[in-house]
Amino acid sequence: MTSLRTYSGTAAVLALLGCSFAEAAAGQGLEGRISSAGNGLIQFNYPVRDGVCGNGKSFINVGGNSWHGTINDNTRQETCTAGPVRVVMNRAGGTIVSIETFVGPVQTEPGVNDLGAVSASEAAAYLINVAARAEGKPSRDAIFPATLAEGAQLADGLLAIARDKARPRDTRRQAISYAGREVERGNASAQRVTSELVRVATDDTDNSDTRSRAVSVLAGLDRGEGIPALIELSRSGDSWLASQAMRSLSSSGDPRAREHLRTALRSGNLPDEAAATAVKGMGGGYATASDASFLREIYPSLQGEKAKNSVFSALAEMGGTENRAWLLSRVRDNNEPSDNRRRALSAARKAGADMSELVSLYDAVGDAKMKESLISLYGGSTETAATDKLISIARTETDRNLRRRSISRLSKSDDPRVKQVLQEIVER
Repeated sequence: MTSLRTYSGTAAVLALLGCSFAEAAAGQGLEGRISSAGNGLIQFNYPVRDGVCGNGKSFINVGGNSWHGTINDNTRQETCTAGPVRVVMNRAGGTIVSIETFVGPVQTEPGVNDLGAVSASEAAAYLINVAARAEGKPSRDAIFPATLAEGAQLADGLLAIARDKARPRDTRRQAISYAGREVERGNASAQRVTSELVRVATDDTDNSDTRSRAVSVLAGLDRGEGIPALIELSRSGDSWLASQAMRSLSSSGDPRAREHLRTALRSGNLPDEAAATAVKGMGGGYATASDASFLREIYPSLQGEKAKNSVFSALAEMGGTENRAWLLSRVRDNNEPSDNRRRALSAARKAGADMSELVSLYDAVGDAKMKESLISLYGGSTETAATDKLISIARTETDRNLRRRSISRLSKSDDPRVKQVLQEIVER
């Protein structure tokens, strides 16, 4: 782990943050004060941005629904105070070895060198410099407290870190995530952030984790600003990148993303894995009745088993009379491969098919494997209709193997009628 150094690059990073030269000098002043403080625990505090509070010791709340730290029944009762931010650093041998962040009433533990209050811009500039230059975990941990600083403009600094392949992977991923949030907060141009994230995502010399995070953040940009870029990436000749973009589009409720999924599925050009991803997206949390209709319509044209299985799963999740009836029709279709029919059976059950519908399937299907699946399904139910069907199969089925299976299932039943029925079968 290398120590922080003051060098000419500091001014460049601070300029990226939008600080004046006077503020740059102040930022260097904070670094100098920290360096002069020597080793051990050192803390400083600064004004917090709106929407952030904490109890000063164990938890931080950002935006009302994002919690950091330790939350339990006791801490939930404590007051969440709007600032300031307190950063505690541990230095050893001139190197920062850990960074902790608190928000709320300022506390000073014994043995901590308290540098007192500093300006928010000074603190943010210093912390981004730490993220841009330190090694290991402290590099990543410096980003979060910088984002809490009042009035901080961090997008340029975060994007510079995101592009720097020499930075630790976790630091870059963190920088990419917070760069996206700067758009949401109105502190950065969506076009600029989108452009830089695409630059990272399309660099095939970079590591896949960092590229994947850039694609994911594009999907989450405020007001769907990253959707057009994702659509273009999904058409990339880089199959890995195209798959990542398709996965992100599949998680979006943006109408442009959903229409692109429809178009891609209709084209019939998607590999099975990508088609399965698109189907899952169509059937996810944003699914409508028209989406279900589309999936039922597109099913016959799908070539891959993964995509077809995804249709069953999506319709099972959506449920409803039409989806249930369609799934049951797939079970009855003797032209369907056996594996698909069994998956459709499981999906129909999950979609809400009642036992009377499932019992009627036994005489409608021709192949023994499907009948075995139905016997297993009946045996796993305590409903009277299921037990009645097993009794009927045990008494009348001409296939000895299927009869044995039904008898085996009946032997595990607690229904008081079963013992007598089994005795009758044995005595015949």
